[in-house]
Amino acid sequence: MINRSLLCCALAACSLTSAHAVSVEVYGLVDYGFSLSRTSGNADNAIHNSWSFEMKSGMRNSSRVGFRGTEDLGNGYKVHFVLENQFLADTGALQDSSSFFARESSVALSGPFGKLTLGKVGKLRSPVGTTALASTITNPFGSAMSDFIGGTKSVTSGDYLTINNAVTYASPDMAGLKLYAQYSFANTNETGYVDGDDRYMALGARYSNGPLLLTGIVDTVNLKHQHDNGEQPTTVTLLGSYDFGFLKPYAFIHYFENGTINAMGGYIRSNSADTYDGIGAGLSLQWPIGNGRAKVGVGYMDAEYSDSPIKNDVTRYTVQAGYDYVLTKRTHLYTDIGFAQQDQETNEGKTNLKGCEVLAGMVHYF
Repeated sequence: MINRSLLCCALAACSLTSAHAVSVEVYGLVDYGFSLSRTSGNADNAIHNSWSFEMKSGMRNSSRVGFRGTEDLGNGYKVHFVLENQFLADTGALQDSSSFFARESSVALSGPFGKLTLGKVGKLRSPVGTTALASTITNPFGSAMSDFIGGTKSVTSGDYLTINNAVTYASPDMAGLKLYAQYSFANTNETGYVDGDDRYMALGARYSNGPLLLTGIVDTVNLKHQHDNGEQPTTVTLLGSYDFGFLKPYAFIHYFENGTINAMGGYIRSNSADTYDGIGAGLSLQWPIGNGRAKVGVGYMDAEYSDSPIKNDVTRYTVQAGYDYVLTKRTHLYTDIGFAQQDQETNEGKTNLKGCEVLAGMVHYF
């Protein structure tokens, strides 16, 4: 009788354990490489021409380490958490010294209703984190952490990484369609462009059907500390790809109002305090070759001062190519070459800035 009771208790305990299974994982990657770049053009009424050769961290993927876990609550409900930081592998220093878990610090509940995520996460139009919709699955060059390898960052508006105090909702899959909504309370970002009283808002949609992937994102910031201004940073981004097997084309188009423009290599840049209206676009192709994948891409951006009589027109062009070689399942080798140019015309005259880069590196996942 006692043995039968013990057996019943053991079976009940096993049932409870399986219904509330918990998994925790430590993960990350380390990315090292070498970069040879050249900058040229007339900046500040002077001719600039210089070469740079350096060892760098995170040119293809940002070096990072993280912890993630899931607890199965049963009946289709799960609790998730993610704690992920980003560091410079060449020095060991945090890439963002303002916070330890700079890439993501979140807790989420998923179930038949979809998924609700709370905390510091990537914006919907970000390439960073579990809530991001603009990662390398939508562009083979990603956000391009290198100097002059184009990606999306070079020809889109700034402030696209993470947000604090955010609520993100993802709907259940509806025949390949998922809807997203994001809101940030008292948001601040890495550049300080958004004040602590401002509110970030975004809506997104993604449709996936076999080889086809389509994504649309709209976001804006309610600048509560600038009610007298009334000009809110707003973007509309459309991304798409189709996998033919032998070839995978990627395309994106990005419209922005009252947005900042990202720097390239710390050299090709505009005044970070200025805001612009404009449009950016890109087209890339990727195909399997050998034990890896080759890729080529072009990018274009045209922007002008937001609601200002002062002339400030900025045009950018990027061309890039690369090859990713799968050495092992967890270790990849990569090499890329890129060229970028910015033409800027103001009331004071014209400037023409150029940058080119060749890089090679290795990334190891763990």
